[in-house]
Amino acid sequence: MTQTKRYVLDGMPLDIPIHYDRQAQMYIEDYPDLIENPVWTPSGYRVLFSGTDACALAQEASPGGCPDCGSCLHFQRAGPQTWIGICTHDYKNKNLQGGQYNETVEK
Repeated sequence: MTQTKRYVLDGMPLDIPIHYDRQAQMYIEDYPDLIENPVWTPSGYRVLFSGTDACALAQEASPGGCPDCGSCLHFQRAGPQTWIGICTHDYKNKNLQGGQYNETVEK
């Protein structure tokens, strides 16, 4: 049986597989490809990896730029020691766009 770590994102449970890495001497999360296989919460928020390139709507959470989702004001991490979370920008919310969400946002 595969070991997993459970996160709750916007009320939705998400199980992430983990494996023990001998070199790091710790358990490592095996994140799914959230670009090729998008995951949405029931409220319409997109689950993203924090290292995903920032979109044109990104706003820096702290001084220093906003090169990726993890440094964006709209990114809400699933927990303190994980690399996944949800984008809370209203424009990118699938439910608020009447089901007509378009991932492409020009920079």
